[in-house]
Amino acid sequence: MIFFLLACERSVGEDTSGEPQGPADDPVWDDRYLPVYRISIDAEDWAEDLATLHEGDSCEVRNYRPASVEYENPQSGESERYDNVGIRYRGHSALEGDGRFGFKLSFDEYDEAGEFHGLHKVNLNGTEGDSSLIRERLAQWVMRSVGVPAPRVTHTRVYVNGEYQGIFPFTEEPDDQVYLDAHFADPGGSLFKVNGYCEGDGDFEWKGDEVDKYDGRYEAKAGTPEEAFTEELIPMIACASDTDEAMLACVDEHIDVAEFFTEIAVDMALPDVDGMAAVGQNFLLYHDPSTALFVAYPWDKDQSFRSSDAVSDSIWDLYPTWKEEGGPEFLRRLRALRADEYCATVLDVAEWTEPAVIGEELDRVEALLDGYIGDDPWFADGDWAYQVESVREAIAERHPMVVAEATACSPP
Repeated sequence: MIFFLLACERSVGEDTSGEPQGPADDPVWDDRYLPVYRISIDAEDWAEDLATLHEGDSCEVRNYRPASVEYENPQSGESERYDNVGIRYRGHSALEGDGRFGFKLSFDEYDEAGEFHGLHKVNLNGTEGDSSLIRERLAQWVMRSVGVPAPRVTHTRVYVNGEYQGIFPFTEEPDDQVYLDAHFADPGGSLFKVNGYCEGDGDFEWKGDEVDKYDGRYEAKAGTPEEAFTEELIPMIACASDTDEAMLACVDEHIDVAEFFTEIAVDMALPDVDGMAAVGQNFLLYHDPSTALFVAYPWDKDQSFRSSDAVSDSIWDLYPTWKEEGGPEFLRRLRALRADEYCATVLDVAEWTEPAVIGEELDRVEALLDGYIGDDPWFADGDWAYQVESVREAIAERHPMVVAEATACSPP
């Protein structure tokens, strides 16, 4: 059985909100359904993993186990079986006991030719950071609506060895060549992932010309060669770390400022206290060969719509309670020095986070999940409805604040 994922070629900044998340004949990204994934794993392996789930360092990458996956195609109504699939746990706080853990499925872990509808890896997110199950999907919907090449997110139902695990947000793997092929007209560029949390923030601070000075902060992905560090990434960081005058003179030679501002503006409008501008993590940098400029796109948006977790909730200096100060200095300086451009971008993005606009998408996803949530073993009666309402309230509270601050456009 052979499957193909059609490339979704688009320009950064292009309004794609009216497009489906995938081709009409692609059941994986048809977001009208909740397909079922039935995972089978050796019972002893499963019991051992559960017994040791909360042991050790939560930042340590868990080992894959062999499994099989039976996928119930929601469009055809037929089942598809995939053997020799790698499965491991994912998440941090969930692995420490706070939330339902998620899974990563690797279809090429044991067979380099293995794939699932053109995909090599997919993510089943747990409830870590998002007991509404909606924050990630809604945040990435806004990102894609305004042209940021953000991951697609749907939902699915998951069984392990016949036992129902509940509803999981289903997200693209954001850092492989398959992703670049699907999201960029020219997918042959270099890609760097900023993990944050365990590996260190992507702070855009120049630390010298040696590649090893940036180990852990910027991870080369999708076959990116080492010379891309010295020829593309480090020169960009050197520019970002220069004086205000020098940075303004060189920044447009290294990054797509309009695209960066769009990504940042969404984080501010939501807000997301765990993203690129707020804490310098959970984002990727793609060097687009067609422009020779870096663009940024996010992953892991489950902390979106959480003003209550912010020490500062300003569009100039958003950051959370677990940080001592705001995000990367470069991004703060750039916003202040090109304030008019930044504020205009925030106001454009804010049109997508108006309660009536984003609320319509929230209502659609809520209605889709509502018929299944009662069977989810994670939720007590009424808890999920409360969580969804908290997202709705956060949207209504945040939007007028953002518009007022962007209209005044008075950087500190």
